[in-house]
Amino acid sequence: MTCDEFIAIYRTIVPAHAYREKNGVGIYTIPALSAYPGIDHGFSARTGGVSTGCFSSLNLSFTRPEQRENVMQNYRIFCDAAGIPWESMVMDTYEHGTTVLCVNRFDRGKGYEYPSLPFCDGLVTDDPEITLVTGHADCMAFYFYDPVRSCIGLCHAGWRGALDRIGAEVIKTMRIACESDPKDIVCGVGPSICPKCFEVGDDVAEAFEAAFPQCDLRGVNDRGRATVDLWQVAAAQFLECGVLPEHIHLSGVCTYEDGRLYSHRRDKGRTGGMAAYLRLLPRES
Repeated sequence: MTCDEFIAIYRTIVPAHAYREKNGVGIYTIPALSAYPGIDHGFSARTGGVSTGCFSSLNLSFTRPEQRENVMQNYRIFCDAAGIPWESMVMDTYEHGTTVLCVNRFDRGKGYEYPSLPFCDGLVTDDPEITLVTGHADCMAFYFYDPVRSCIGLCHAGWRGALDRIGAEVIKTMRIACESDPKDIVCGVGPSICPKCFEVGDDVAEAFEAAFPQCDLRGVNDRGRATVDLWQVAAAQFLECGVLPEHIHLSGVCTYEDGRLYSHRRDKGRTGGMAAYLRLLPRES
């Protein structure tokens, strides 16, 4: 695919998101995903929890210097607001890589009440008894749903994982484990740092240009520094795998710009973490 062909397709993708609150807990969703009755998904805001200081208030990251009891309480608050069964959650153990694991009901509670999974940034399942959860604080959340095979995938896509095509790895895992056809898979990109706010060194920008030559992803900010459009990177790897353009959806929400969200870059590392979740809903009998 040429750059002109890709950009023409990319411009047809209109970002959209919805936001709701319950008991002070904010949740972002992608309307196109919400239109499917077989799944439930969302992305947490930073409001409504018990954390204080720079972690105020719904910190959902266990990797910050925060009392674990507070994070566990925040997850209970979040589960109540989102309607997620507490015991169903299984969390990634992100290392900014491309490892994707298949999980099922026997993995429930891992990362919370039971030992964590092996290092992984992506999760895939066809089991409606579990909720996939990934952690974020500027990095992208990729959502995947195959309504034909009734399976889902969710991953944490930091810039290193995005560069190495973790989205493609999730689709590959769904194809192998669940016999998914990429043409049936619907993809979403949750709140994350936007193109104009993702400042990088020239070496990183050049690496992305080499890896995704079909994209026009490099820019320059008002400080004269290079920027990279990670949302283009997401769409490009989905298209490479055979996902249909009309099945690619962006939230268009920037974690750096939206004060309702934590941002590792904006807050210079003194911040909490958010969570993306995705689960299959039980089929009606």
